[in-house]
Amino acid sequence: MVILILLAIFNSNLLNAAELEAQRYVAGMHESVWGFSGSGVNCELQHEIPQFGLARFRRIAGDNLHFLIDSYQPIPEKVEAILREVSPAWEHNEPDSLKQMVVIHSGMRPLQLDRKQAGWLLTSLNKGQLGSFDFLDWDDSRRQVQVQLSPVHFQKAYREFKQCLRQLPNNGLTDYRHTVVHFALDVDTPDKQAQQQLNQLAAYIVADEKINRIMIAGHADDQGGRRYNKRLSARRAERVSRYLSKKGVKQILMTQRHYGESKPKIAKQTEMARAENRRVKISLQR
Repeated sequence: MVILILLAIFNSNLLNAAELEAQRYVAGMHESVWGFSGSGVNCELQHEIPQFGLARFRRIAGDNLHFLIDSYQPIPEKVEAILREVSPAWEHNEPDSLKQMVVIHSGMRPLQLDRKQAGWLLTSLNKGQLGSFDFLDWDDSRRQVQVQLSPVHFQKAYREFKQCLRQLPNNGLTDYRHTVVHFALDVDTPDKQAQQQLNQLAAYIVADEKINRIMIAGHADDQGGRRYNKRLSARRAERVSRYLSKKGVKQILMTQRHYGESKPKIAKQTEMARAENRRVKISLQR
């Protein structure tokens, strides 16, 4: 009932705005481009809305589908909008009559939709309909603004996107939150197995935009002097940080700590225990 009342008020305001021509942001038929990108841990569809911003459908491993728009200019204030289908001139099927309330936020990321609304929007585009976000102009409430996604050239990229989604692993932040790489005795350089782990981890970190802190903790076993082991654990943490940075992880997110032999994983003086203690632990936070 509340949504129906809001829609009635909003539509009434839009009727009052009809005396001014709507400001429409949409890619023309010959400039509409949809692009696909993906890796082992993420899938993304991209579409440029000329003069407004970049629209993206995204899903990363272990997470739900979502939709967002990054604008080219900061949006001045929060406004309510209606999400609806609009039939292009060449489409003879009637658009879905369902209209949904969404919020346009201030700042450089004005719109982000959850799985259900993002899925509805994908279905609309797949049917050949435009997805339209309608709201009142920030500076002149008599004018309507329409930000629209064009279905032109959508299908090829969408097929690639769906194929990527089918192959996306279920493991996500839970699996990558605490990653441990091990080192040989008196070695501070990641070996091939450790590099494989770090490659997968870096790909996930780059894909997950919610990660805001990465703690890298270096450790050593109890062989050698304490001061030497402290320096060795620092070098291990530094090498891992550099490796992740080369793979695209932002240096500003990473914080290093080194503990030498003071925090063993297994407090024993066996070869197996010492091998477990020669490590770097990478912890992710959102």
